[in-house]
Amino acid sequence: MSAGGRTRAGRSVGPNLDGFTVLVSTLGLVVAAIIGLAYADAGDFELDRIGAGGGGGDYALSPWTNPDPVVADESDADTYRGPDGAVIRLTGLDVDTPIVLTPAEDTRVSAVWVTGADGRIVTEGEGGEPPRFSTLWDGQIVILVEQPDVELWIDGSGDEPWEASLRFDRGLRADDVLSSSQTLMFTHDGGATTARLSARGGDNLSIQAVTAHGSERPLTEDSPFDRSIAWRDAPLVLFYIESWHDTAWRIEFPTDAGSTPTPTPEGTP
Repeated sequence: MSAGGRTRAGRSVGPNLDGFTVLVSTLGLVVAAIIGLAYADAGDFELDRIGAGGGGGDYALSPWTNPDPVVADESDADTYRGPDGAVIRLTGLDVDTPIVLTPAEDTRVSAVWVTGADGRIVTEGEGGEPPRFSTLWDGQIVILVEQPDVELWIDGSGDEPWEASLRFDRGLRADDVLSSSQTLMFTHDGGATTARLSARGGDNLSIQAVTAHGSERPLTEDSPFDRSIAWRDAPLVLFYIESWHDTAWRIEFPTDAGSTPTPTPEGTP
């Protein structure tokens, strides 16, 4: 009899413990949900704002149309941080000096769109959209503008914040002819929209052209070659020529902006 009583008592304890465990687990999930909602309402994670700026949000492909964009944080002098789609606002710029954006290590920035204040399109890029400036071969992004007050909209990674530094550098200037066997960045303000580019020896040669309308890649080709290149009409243009394995190159601009330079002789680059 006593053994049977202990057996019945043991069976009665099991359901009580299981019910207590379920109750505690349920209460724990409810408390966790309440805490999570409290943090979300406080905006600690800024999930809505980051999503609105990019990374799959409604404004991912056109962040300048966002009525409430995330403004990039200037944590240091000329160093900015923010989520995908965040905006950097600059005023009082010298329109004759390129803006050079250098992403930090382990930071992904694929392009920058440029507008005037409040996302207003001042200079048009492709398809009536704002000018889009993509990365150069060395990972930097060079931007040319036509007005002193601009907004830079960062096309980064939707999952991770970005960090980048800004500097202003005109660099080397080319008036009529420039030749080298190295990778160079330089500007030309002679009003030309075409040039003659030739290369000899070595390997591959790539050229990227940047105007206030955005960036483009007129040519990527194995040497030797001798041909004309063209870009959109603009008072200032910046070129980035990437020379692989010391490929020798020469670029010649027309002395008259309305003419095309004569072909370079085959003997020399």
